[in-house]
Amino acid sequence: MATVKQNEAKASSLEENKENSPGGGIGLEILQIIKESQQLHGLRHGDYQRYRGYCSRRLRRLRKTLGFKMGNRHKFVGKKITVEMLSDSRYLLLVLMEAERAWSYAMQLKQEANTEPRKRFHLLARLRKAAKHSEKLEKLCESPSVDAKTKLEAQAYTSYLTGMVEFELQKWKCAMEAFNKCKTIYEKLASAFTDELEALYRQRVDEISPNIRYCAYNIGDQNAINDLMQMRLTGGGGGMMAEKLEALITQARTKQAATMSEVEWRGRSVPVKIDKARIFLLGLADNEAAIAQMLH
Repeated sequence: MATVKQNEAKASSLEENKENSPGGGIGLEILQIIKESQQLHGLRHGDYQRYRGYCSRRLRRLRKTLGFKMGNRHKFVGKKITVEMLSDSRYLLLVLMEAERAWSYAMQLKQEANTEPRKRFHLLARLRKAAKHSEKLEKLCESPSVDAKTKLEAQAYTSYLTGMVEFELQKWKCAMEAFNKCKTIYEKLASAFTDELEALYRQRVDEISPNIRYCAYNIGDQNAINDLMQMRLTGGGGGMMAEKLEALITQARTKQAATMSEVEWRGRSVPVKIDKARIFLLGLADNEAAIAQMLH
């Protein structure tokens, strides 16, 4: 428990140090805050429930500090954050944490939906809620008092969560458009800032690239499967995306195996009659080709 409190104090300190832009105007290092918070509070081990608990505690502390309580234990009183409140960027942080809490709950339900399919409806509701909070954040960041970098980060964050919603709904074209917008913004930001921030933005671009290629494949781009296999070999497409990649690659190999009747071995044609052997040999050939491409 003491370690948890120390980590949360550290995260709070990091967040408060990222609040106001030295160049004037209100600023919030959105991606840096969520990445550091996620790493410190469970996501290093894929523990979304722990991260959701952190977001809830952080929200309570922010509301208490800002005097922005939503009623009391007996009665809930809905209150809206307005542009006029933005003399303190912690109001932006509050909305960001609301989005992160909803997103982490959705990801927790996604893990559980593997064995309990009924939870899929609930996870979609949480994802939509996360996207709604991100839209609220983006709208607040349109204020003239918010710096340009924060505006762009808010747009990228909204595009990312919108893409996640569309991806779960299997609306591949809409998802790809949202992810591409997110990627474009982070690429622009990466080219404009220090090495540390550039690495952070590039990491985000690498994370969403498999999603973009997966969408492209489902839209009809047959070349995307080769890109996905290359990404998997180089460590891309981790986490939730890994299962989809494996399923897609297995499906593609099964189709190929149906037309495979023989292989060349030491100058001889050897018939292959067992399906599992065909799939294994195709996987071996794909990996060899991917490794050869990397070496070149």
